[in-house]
Amino acid sequence: MGHVRLGQTPATKKWREIVAYLEAGDVSIPALADAVAEATDKSLMKAAKDPAFIEALWLLVKIPQAARSKNFAQELKNLGIAVPDSPSITDLAIGFDAAIEAAQRRNSPNTTDLSEMAKHAGIAALDSLARESTPSLWTSDHEDERTTVATFSAPEKFAELSQRFFTNLVEHNIQYFLDREIPRHVGPGNFVQSVGDMVSFDGAVKRHCAETTIIMRAFAKDWLGKNAHNLKKDISRKDVAGFAHVAFKKIRKELSIRSAANEHV
Repeated sequence: MGHVRLGQTPATKKWREIVAYLEAGDVSIPALADAVAEATDKSLMKAAKDPAFIEALWLLVKIPQAARSKNFAQELKNLGIAVPDSPSITDLAIGFDAAIEAAQRRNSPNTTDLSEMAKHAGIAALDSLARESTPSLWTSDHEDERTTVATFSAPEKFAELSQRFFTNLVEHNIQYFLDREIPRHVGPGNFVQSVGDMVSFDGAVKRHCAETTIIMRAFAKDWLGKNAHNLKKDISRKDVAGFAHVAFKKIRKELSIRSAANEHV
């Protein structure tokens, strides 16, 4: 895909402290996640300038608006998402995947592995919220799924969708670096002693990321409410880039606060 690789684990003082922390064995998962997020902060901030990341977030804004149309498939095609007539959630996920890959190819000199993380974060956010929100008392059809996705154009629902997206992105970024270090600390007497430990660890990291990104949820609700509903704007990629910049600032501030609190525990 021509991505700029983020590289191996950072050769910084902060990262060496994390390695020492893992080697000590007595690990607080929230503290570890905060420490990794802080050590990899610069890599996460690259996302706000990655064209494919912006494309993924922009599509999360535009897809629910497109779903309000009875001609959902054509509206999606207008956004660059190829789907069959009367698309399902699965069709939408496949089309989203292809659209982001196309954005990666168009902007290959400027894309990083964060664009790949954003693609998966967007698909997971859209798919999980759609399936949880679709009526379950009967077998849903594609029209039920379309009307469900259309509800995500409301500010409150967009806030939930965007928080899931940023939660997934922060989690992927943390795991991207931890996956390079954790295998060195597996086995009896180490941080990870079993597969069960690893599953528990992954779940705890995800919960921690969700707690960290809750800070941007109210902002997302207000942002969409103002721009799409009050000002009736046709939200552009530039608008989304500005939204992402502020959202990241809020998340980074929250990570910094939580990291400082952990240092005093």
